[in-house]
Amino acid sequence: MKQTEHVSLKGTKEGLVLYLDPGQDFSPLMDELKQHLRKSAGFLQGAKVRCCAGARAFEPKKQAEIEDVLRENGLALTGWFTAEELGWTARSQNEPVARTDTGQQIWDEGMAEGTCVVVDRTMRSGQKVVHSGHVIVQGDVNPGAEIVAGGNIFVMGALRGVAHAGAMGDRQASVSAFVLMPTQLRIADLVTRAPDDNEDWRGPEVARIKNQQLIVESLISGGRRNKAR
Repeated sequence: MKQTEHVSLKGTKEGLVLYLDPGQDFSPLMDELKQHLRKSAGFLQGAKVRCCAGARAFEPKKQAEIEDVLRENGLALTGWFTAEELGWTARSQNEPVARTDTGQQIWDEGMAEGTCVVVDRTMRSGQKVVHSGHVIVQGDVNPGAEIVAGGNIFVMGALRGVAHAGAMGDRQASVSAFVLMPTQLRIADLVTRAPDDNEDWRGPEVARIKNQQLIVESLISGGRRNKAR
């Protein structure tokens, strides 16, 4: 039986949001938070995060304790969301969802939920990131660097290293980059590499599985679609 999660770290258009279940007793909630952050050790160093505890805010002493734990794990707390500010309502005690009556939808069709880590630097040869959720790199991934993600991979620069999305078998995962020229690209069980010919820059692209093949497509409207690899 899957254990209910009372701590969730998600990437949204507002940045990283840490959701803490206000219905959970504080002591076990803190234990789960510490365990959750330990799993992401090294991936979130220097990241900024805002917290949300639903409609019930934690008292200042508990907020300070949460901030201390985040700081110890390399995260900077920038503030607290309120349920009204986010437009969230509780579908269950531990799951934030977007309200539909305000017109503000944070989670919608075509959006992949899950934990997310942000690497706020260029990855150099020999560096490796492994995460069970999504991985965002705010920089380049140089040859010799490697990313392994259970979810999607987003590189806001040039991807010239190794990328493995959907590493736990998710064929819906994708790999996106401003320059998509990996030495090896894998999604779930399918693998390919960059073409041997040195083509001109094609613009930002996304790789995903379609019809049992790895397909690379332009992310620019009207852009050229590449052949299956």
